[in-house]
Amino acid sequence: MSQTAGSLMIWLFLYLFLAVFVPLSASAFDRFTAHGGPVRDLALSPDGNYLVTASFDYSAVLWSANDIAEKTTLLGHEAALNTAQFSPDGKLLATGGDDGLVLIWPAEKLEDPAIEPIILRGHKGKIVDLAFSADNSMLASASWDGSIGIWPLDAGPEKAEANSRFITGHEGPVNAVQFSDDSAFLYSAGYDGQIRYWRLKNGEYLRSIVRNGWGISVFAVDETRDIVAFGSSDGVMSVARISDQSELLRVGDERVPVLSLFYRVGSGLIGFGNAKGRVFLADTKDWSVVRDFNAANGPIWSLLVLPDQQSLVVAGLDDFITRWPIFEFPPEFLDKPGPARRFHPKQTVSNGELQFARKCSVCHTLTADGKRRAGPTLFGVFGRRAGGLEGYPYSSALQNSDIIWTAATINRLFEEGPDKVTPGTKMPIQRMKNAQDREDLVSFLQSATQN
Repeated sequence: MSQTAGSLMIWLFLYLFLAVFVPLSASAFDRFTAHGGPVRDLALSPDGNYLVTASFDYSAVLWSANDIAEKTTLLGHEAALNTAQFSPDGKLLATGGDDGLVLIWPAEKLEDPAIEPIILRGHKGKIVDLAFSADNSMLASASWDGSIGIWPLDAGPEKAEANSRFITGHEGPVNAVQFSDDSAFLYSAGYDGQIRYWRLKNGEYLRSIVRNGWGISVFAVDETRDIVAFGSSDGVMSVARISDQSELLRVGDERVPVLSLFYRVGSGLIGFGNAKGRVFLADTKDWSVVRDFNAANGPIWSLLVLPDQQSLVVAGLDDFITRWPIFEFPPEFLDKPGPARRFHPKQTVSNGELQFARKCSVCHTLTADGKRRAGPTLFGVFGRRAGGLEGYPYSSALQNSDIIWTAATINRLFEEGPDKVTPGTKMPIQRMKNAQDREDLVSFLQSATQN
């Protein structure tokens, strides 16, 4: 064998060794954890320095975008957060959640642990999307109460609630909003399958630029390029001309809802995420496919491409967010099942522990330290008065409750539902019809929560 042939054999052996024995997960993606519940939204500051995550655990977390290092946790909402958005000038951050509140945070103080938000009230249902006007003069909010909130900011965010107004016209929940480039008009999408176009001066409905047979979850309009992109509840991912409705791109999984959309004017990529973890990336120059892969074991609630155009961040049911390189990983790696989650264990557990995982673990821990969860720890819950754990911000309904948590009252909580047993609380409505499941859950909790 010649020296050249021998060298080639050595390099081939090293290549095969690395391909087979070096774990792909070490370089395929990075995970970053700071929340105690699913992450619902991602927002990037205009200068690209900050990333914000909005979570089911009632908090938003500020990260440095370059290395995705946790900076501060923003607390103020009374329920799960669904959305976060920076103003175009980078001076404000807005967050919205299931509590129907819009919170405005001064960006210059985001790293201050003592930061206090301005609270805007007016919606009667959860807020699922926020958008600032290009001139920074207004904030719009999309709510499942069927309305669009318009919050003037010219006089300062502290006066926005007093000057607010609400636009109605959608049939059902409103899912997304966006201002026109000149800030004189507004686009909105909703459960009724339409993207509507409004005159802001008087709230007049002018027309629908999209009429879809299924609800529209997310959308983006680029007026300069004459395009509208949207994702719908029947799985369609579409990009079309606004002027003549001609389609530039249309893909999708039948009946798998599209939950997220990334589009930044001037960016080279557009991305969609669906309820089964699929991420679809296309080149906005010619609408060709760049990536189409499974990024999570479950829904993709939010995704964004980082300014370097080399990686994207996705968020979903997990406590962590994941950063994926766009161009460097083998697609076959992503066909493997996702990780086990605390609320969907893959190992064999007792029925009581399984019920806890499914019904309780997203919001509650079983240890004395209950931080980073939407609900209080269940450690020592038996014999405790409802609303009686020191340091947890209970709703007034639980603070004034006379319920003592026992096997009987916990059983009743899941038999009749929190809306009946503890009306007015923040606990999500859920019931367990099977008596054996309830009995097994109570038995598990009695054992697992002992002081």
